[in-house]
Amino acid sequence: MVVKEKRGRKRYILFECSGNFNRNEIDRIILREINPLKSKIRCKLITFNGKRGILLVGHNLLEESRRIMNKKEEISTIASSGTLKGLSKY
Repeated sequence: MVVKEKRGRKRYILFECSGNFNRNEIDRIILREINPLKSKIRCKLITFNGKRGILLVGHNLLEESRRIMNKKEEISTIASSGTLKGLSKY
């Protein structure tokens, strides 16, 4: 059994875009602002359909990642969860 502290715990952030974004623009925000923060889990865009998306981050970067995303005028975070299934109700 692998101890979660060694491999890192994941958190998923559900966000919504009010502006006109594409996947590349969201990836650029992640690469420039969230990836430089240190975590065992590498930040990654799971899904994005042009309006809503899910971002994977390490549990220790959850609050900082939400703050960075909410700082952008056109992006707002809706919810966060430890599982993808937990976000399905939103």
